[in-house]
Amino acid sequence: MSRSLPPDRTGQVVGGRYEILSLLGEGGQSSVYRARDRREGDEVALKILKPGTDKESTERMFREARALASLHGTATVRVLDQEWTDDGAMSLVTELLIGEPLDDALEKIEASGNKVELDYVARILEPVVETLHAAHAIGIVHRDLKPANIFVLSENRGVRLIDFGFAKFTRLRGLTAHDWIAGSPSYIAPETWMGRQDAIDHRIDVYAFGAVIYRCFAGTPPFVSKDIAVLLKEASSAPRPSLFAKRPDLGEIIDDWVELALAIDPDARFHAIRALWRAFLSAARSGGR
Repeated sequence: MSRSLPPDRTGQVVGGRYEILSLLGEGGQSSVYRARDRREGDEVALKILKPGTDKESTERMFREARALASLHGTATVRVLDQEWTDDGAMSLVTELLIGEPLDDALEKIEASGNKVELDYVARILEPVVETLHAAHAIGIVHRDLKPANIFVLSENRGVRLIDFGFAKFTRLRGLTAHDWIAGSPSYIAPETWMGRQDAIDHRIDVYAFGAVIYRCFAGTPPFVSKDIAVLLKEASSAPRPSLFAKRPDLGEIIDDWVELALAIDPDARFHAIRALWRAFLSAARSGGR
């Protein structure tokens, strides 16, 4: 059954408090709006489920809110409120982010003819590492790490790790059907492609974050193809690509890091996000001398 088109919510007031000003973006399950908090006077963001979404979508938004609340004080988006629209759609009220996704920021640097510098990547990704460390410590796996979900705030005000809509709570019942894969193809860990449900844990975030780092310096993710079957095969069986070949300034030792960061077998991968990150910085800073 096809889902009905989302209503034009401009001008609506949600919860008697949040006046919707404009549409910011659309996802598969929800729409994000810019709104004004009539009580406080601040502008906020409203993530509202689309009409026709199922119970699992609502439960997924509840879990996203729970994940963000559990990670308060990290580089996640600040949750301000939860409300329901007049037509019964659940909405999540968060801080309004001003800036751009990391993928857009990287493309601007590359389009200018400059290379992405190590210090820039370190400054942007360090808060994300600490956020993921905190999430994994309490049993939350993001499952959709990619540059588009790392939001760089304007005026050097920091970074936010966004979109916990696919987050998995390892101590709770799963929501994703076994024949449906969460995440973005170029950043999905091999064990996910292979359907190894017993191996789906925080190490899929470790793999994805390694792929994010790789993309920052190489200009593309480790494996790229418009054919999902080809992408699956390469990610699950092909030799790990050389980052040194694309960024020799990082030194040959960086490819040893790639082998561990993007290992096909999760048991052969870095065991934790901090371990991956510290090993990367050590290899990049020593190899580039």
